[in-house]
Amino acid sequence: MKLSQIRSFVAVARCGNFSQAAVELDLTQPTVSHAIATLEADLGVQLLFRGKKGVNLTPAGESVLRHCDRVLQSVEDIKQEANRCKSLGGGKVRISAFRGAAAQLLPKIKAEFQSKHPQIEVKIVEEKDCPQVEQMVYEGKADLGLTILPTSKDLATIEVLRDNYVVLLPPNLKLDTSSDGQCISWTQLLSIPIISYPNQNSCFKQIKHYFESAGYQFSPSEQVRESDTIVSLVATGSGAAILPQLSVFYLPEGVTICQLPQPLQRIVVAATPKDTDLSHAVWAFTDFLQQQ
Repeated sequence: MKLSQIRSFVAVARCGNFSQAAVELDLTQPTVSHAIATLEADLGVQLLFRGKKGVNLTPAGESVLRHCDRVLQSVEDIKQEANRCKSLGGGKVRISAFRGAAAQLLPKIKAEFQSKHPQIEVKIVEEKDCPQVEQMVYEGKADLGLTILPTSKDLATIEVLRDNYVVLLPPNLKLDTSSDGQCISWTQLLSIPIISYPNQNSCFKQIKHYFESAGYQFSPSEQVRESDTIVSLVATGSGAAILPQLSVFYLPEGVTICQLPQPLQRIVVAATPKDTDLSHAVWAFTDFLQQQ
């Protein structure tokens, strides 16, 4: 069965004769007649009663016509959808992200995406932490958010990156780490002061759970909000720090990095509202992320 057959049948059924249908379709009358005859042969039923005054639908023809109308409507819908996808120019993607992702992850993603979709505007809004990112998406103030699993809101997610936590050691502290990946031991980690984030911070909660899962208590010697401040305090010898790699924007002279006793990582995801039709610009961005 071909679309040309379906179009010919629908046109003849609407017009009531072959000649007018041929004019509307810009075809010859024999071509339209052949299309109807082959369609009837393919289906094994007669669709039209042919008479001197024109044609009428058979009962089978009436039933088939309803399906043919739906088929042609679906074809039009497909064309419109394709045209919308081709005309993504002028679209906009509003991205909310926690600071580490906004600074170290999104600029490269944005540049690569816009090299393929130069007419789509990408706006990045930096938030303090993941709950604020997710709230922006949930309230519709951002189209997409870069956050960490598990999300506090019911959102659809696409994994973007696995961000490993590392230990930053101050210049005045030299530890004999194992040669296997320069790992610090639990004994060493528990013996040094740790600078960390405030209790409500998502990274603090993950580190705290990491310690508790190993049977230890996490009690930082000092707590500050900004990652840059933590790194600066490490550089001046105030203590060590456990940070995700995305949060280490620079490494001061003398500060060294080693691995935790057991690996710890956070899963960075792109979050969008669930059960919501995404704009074509946002769909293009999420599709780009999935292909990376």
